[in-house]
Amino acid sequence: MKIYAKLADGVLVTTCANDEDTDLIVQIIADGFKLYDDSAEKPDVMELQAAVPVYRETTEGISLRWEIVNNAPEIVSAEIARLEQQLAATDYKVVKSFEYSLAGEKIPYDIATIHTEREALRSEIRKLEQRLDDCDTLQKNCYLENI
Repeated sequence: MKIYAKLADGVLVTTCANDEDTDLIVQIIADGFKLYDDSAEKPDVMELQAAVPVYRETTEGISLRWEIVNNAPEIVSAEIARLEQQLAATDYKVVKSFEYSLAGEKIPYDIATIHTEREALRSEIRKLEQRLDDCDTLQKNCYLENI
């Protein structure tokens, strides 16, 4: 069985046919489909990267290749959400420390350490949000280079 594809308004459309089904293959080719090569393996990516499929069309067919995109907006947004959850997970320590302080009791945590850790999280969140803002300023749905 072979896979055939065509690009329609930037979207890959695929179909398949058995080698023996020549009438179907003739119709598929008449409809603008070409042989499709999807043998390229999806690459491993690192933090804040995404593997994006890119289709190359030639007279013989369409082939798949992968591009690694740094700072893909959806990946950056997911990292922001993860850091925000990590920040929220320590809220109770701040509230408890404030409560103990108001009651005149010894604070159960090292508030300076908590503050430093939370500020580091906030700083990273702001940096990532700036990447998204810069992307929106340049153009919608763009991908940024490494900062």
